[in-house]
Amino acid sequence: MYDVIIIGGGAAGLTAALYAGRRALKTLVLSQDIGGQASLTSEIGNYPGFESVDGLELMDKFRKQAEKFGAEVRLEEAQSVERNSDDFTVTTSTGKYEAHAVILAFGLTHKHLDVPGEKPLIGKGVVFCATCDAPLYKGKRVAVVGGGNSAMDAALLLSKLCPEVHLLNKNPELRGEHVLMERLKKTKNVTVHYSVTVEEVLGPERVQGIRFTQDGHAQTLDVDGVFVEIGFTVNSKLVDNLVELDDRKQVIITNDNGTSIPGVFAAGDVTTIEQKQIVISAGEGAKAALAAYQYLQARGLKKKAAKIDWGVKTPKHHESVTVE
Repeated sequence: MYDVIIIGGGAAGLTAALYAGRRALKTLVLSQDIGGQASLTSEIGNYPGFESVDGLELMDKFRKQAEKFGAEVRLEEAQSVERNSDDFTVTTSTGKYEAHAVILAFGLTHKHLDVPGEKPLIGKGVVFCATCDAPLYKGKRVAVVGGGNSAMDAALLLSKLCPEVHLLNKNPELRGEHVLMERLKKTKNVTVHYSVTVEEVLGPERVQGIRFTQDGHAQTLDVDGVFVEIGFTVNSKLVDNLVELDDRKQVIITNDNGTSIPGVFAAGDVTTIEQKQIVISAGEGAKAALAAYQYLQARGLKKKAAKIDWGVKTPKHHESVTVE
């Protein structure tokens, strides 16, 4: 029996694991991967304390720090969460785990184009992670679909490896950070196509091109890879019968990250917080862990003890500092 199970291994989940561990909670993190969306960004320039840092590197630091304070991390996908009286059972493809509290921090999932040719060519030239797969397309022609920060970041990364990069934007202008737009303008091997509607990814065995319309005119580009960077959606099917969701399927939370079910907390991009940023997700993860700790105290499951994070030297061997 764990004190808390955290579903999700991104900024919110790993920060929650760190804070839960520092409160001497027996903590388990279940996640398909480590780092979530943040790990897919090659260069993060707005995380405090780092002028510039690779997303995967930053998330690895998060994980190691959480494990240092006792959190257990398992690369398993949660398939269901069931409430058993006051406790919970989380089922994965390989087993079942029980806990007194649960923190939902599984973030968002990639949006798809939903056009002919996309689905059968996923992994055969259709890519959702430029950071992961860009090196495989070195020397090849590629297209990036999207017009926000993630699409611009992907195009800039690919421009260092590919002789020709096409950025297909459905809007008449790019939307995102000004610094990325300026860098894109100075990158000669990136061509931006505006007001584009993608119609089909061409194959059949591997990606050979992409067909789209622009101002009513059909066009085809011969490319070897299509990087889809059109954002993310909330995949809350895991808990849609457990906690209250809003009309966008986001988990509704209180100021202290509680949900409609006692003992279930939520943090990060899966929740109703408006700003979806790494630093905000990290802060929300910390709040959720502290709220879970207080909940367990109220149930009499944990003594009134804590590891103070301010002004007190951390005890050796993860011993608690008793609060009188």
